[in-house]
Amino acid sequence: MKYYIVALFDDETYQVISPIQKNMSKKFRASRNSPMPFIPLGIVDNPNLDKLYSVIQKVISPYKSFRIDATDNVYLHDNTKSVNLRIENKGYIKRISRSLKDLLILNGFNVKVFDDNFISIANMGYISKDYKKQDVKLNFPTIYKDNSFVKLRIKKIEVWKIPTQKKDVPLKSYILKEF
Repeated sequence: MKYYIVALFDDETYQVISPIQKNMSKKFRASRNSPMPFIPLGIVDNPNLDKLYSVIQKVISPYKSFRIDATDNVYLHDNTKSVNLRIENKGYIKRISRSLKDLLILNGFNVKVFDDNFISIANMGYISKDYKKQDVKLNFPTIYKDNSFVKLRIKKIEVWKIPTQKKDVPLKSYILKEF
């Protein structure tokens, strides 16, 4: 069984992302039952859950809630079959992802980490050849006012069993410290 370690946003951020998610789901004919937007940090195969939870707690404990910059570029990821939003200024999220990978491998877990961090907006069953090499520039003047990016706040890290269902039931949730 695969378990996904994902980063989630606060409520204000979901208010910003939801129009983008609806628009891109309609454009790419993605699943209507896509979960709330998340950042996949890693996939662990057949872990001992108690050991996994303690390792994640050790990595996450020093971090406070932080911001990332999401650009106005949307692309399709072939491996995950999802519609994704690009991330800029990914210092903390990249550091957390790398630390999780290193510590999980040291503790004997079978871990897969994505090369680049992204925000998964919607899931697709099939990606046509027309869309594979296409980057879409968003046109949301209310969200992207002066810059080509918007600041989003990451609030918690969760362990999910299946990230493709709308009824995502987190197995374990780690809320990051507040300022």
